[in-house]
Amino acid sequence: MFKRLSQSLYERSISSAYTQRFKRKGASAEGVFWASEITQIARFEHALIRLGAIFGNNSYQLADIGCGYGALYAFMRATPRYHSVDYFGVDINASLIAHCQRQFIADSHRFRRGRSPQQMVDASLFIGTFNLCHTDDYSLWEDYICTQIALSWQQTKTAMVVNMTSLKQPQIRNNIFYAEPERFASMLETRFGRTSFATTRYLTDDTSFVVTRR
Repeated sequence: MFKRLSQSLYERSISSAYTQRFKRKGASAEGVFWASEITQIARFEHALIRLGAIFGNNSYQLADIGCGYGALYAFMRATPRYHSVDYFGVDINASLIAHCQRQFIADSHRFRRGRSPQQMVDASLFIGTFNLCHTDDYSLWEDYICTQIALSWQQTKTAMVVNMTSLKQPQIRNNIFYAEPERFASMLETRFGRTSFATTRYLTDDTSFVVTRR
């Protein structure tokens, strides 16, 4: 009970931080705590390439968990090879979802407030969703990550990509959670399914984990 209460309080604190940041910085990479649009797009491209390799094409249903202001959807709409991906965006932050529904008004049905897909999808994607954390308890936040991933895994048919900031030593620094890649991959494999990982293309201290059904 205490653990669940603590995680709920941390989550509310983070959601509030995103709301305030978005008010100040607007619909931009900085507005959701990314360093730049370049690193943001590098993560998008790496994750989508990995999913394309799994499905053999770009015709699949995708849930973007922690979709923020809809940057991934905008990138996919601007990139013809991703037009056949059936996209759905999910976020716990009401302000961000409201922005997405206004920004993509013709596709507003693709964005919903929540923690997991509302229906079964082929793949789930978490790009930096859990990097920001308001606790110095590494184990507590790691457990929170797994709890949230599990909700989406129940609604995912084939695979998920989890993008995380990472270092050789697991730690929380300046409110950023850094996973140690091998340890984190082992945990994902134990709890969910066959897991591979690789440094995100063009970036350092950033790892993308791919989990597939056995």
